[in-house]
Amino acid sequence: MADKDELIGAARNPWWQAAAAVAAVALVATLLLGGFKQAKSTTKPLPQFAAGQRVQSGAMAVTPLRAWVAHYRPGRQVEPDQLYLVLQADIENRTGRSFNAFGYPLKDLILVSATREPVQADNLLMADDHGIAGDLHPRLTQRVDLVWKLPRNYVYAPRQTFGLFARDYKAKAYLNDEGAWVQGDPFAKLELPVQDLRDRRVAP
Repeated sequence: MADKDELIGAARNPWWQAAAAVAAVALVATLLLGGFKQAKSTTKPLPQFAAGQRVQSGAMAVTPLRAWVAHYRPGRQVEPDQLYLVLQADIENRTGRSFNAFGYPLKDLILVSATREPVQADNLLMADDHGIAGDLHPRLTQRVDLVWKLPRNYVYAPRQTFGLFARDYKAKAYLNDEGAWVQGDPFAKLELPVQDLRDRRVAP
C-alpha cells in the first residue's frame, strides 16, 4: 500500500517532465488548491482504489470506472494530431445542496504528475450525452468523463495514477462564521489501467 508521498509522485511517464504547458497548468492548479499538501507521516499508508471501487472523500463519493487514451474527446470528432486521456467515473454528491461539476469534482479528482503536482482535467463531460457537466444534485450518482489534453511527446503507459482530495464540512469556515466544504489533504490514490485506443480513427 502506498503512502501519501507516493500518491503525488506515482505517475512516472516522461512526458510530464517535458511538457511545459502541462507543467504550467499543474502549477496554476497547485496555487488554486492551496498546494498538494505533504503527508504528516511518510509511513502512514494512503488508501489505494482500483476500477469499480467506491471511495468517499467527504463531499463526494467517487467510483473510478475506466481510463483510456484516444485521438478524440468523448462524443467529438477524431483529431489525428491530438491525444486525450479520459477518466470515466461515477460521482455522487453527498452534501445537502447541489454543486457545480466544475467545482469540487474538477478540483478534487486530479491526475498525478511526476513532479508531485495535481493536474486538473481540461474538461468534464457527462458520459451519457457528452455535454458539458452542470450541477450535481444531492444523493444522485452521475457518470462523467474527465478529459486531459495530452502533449505531443506523450508516451503511452498501461497504467495511470489519479488522486483524490478530502473535502470536509467546516461549520465556521469563514470570518463571518459561514460553513463550507473545505478541501483537505490528499485522501486516496486511484490506480487504473489505461486502454490504448490510439489506433481507432472513428469515435464511438
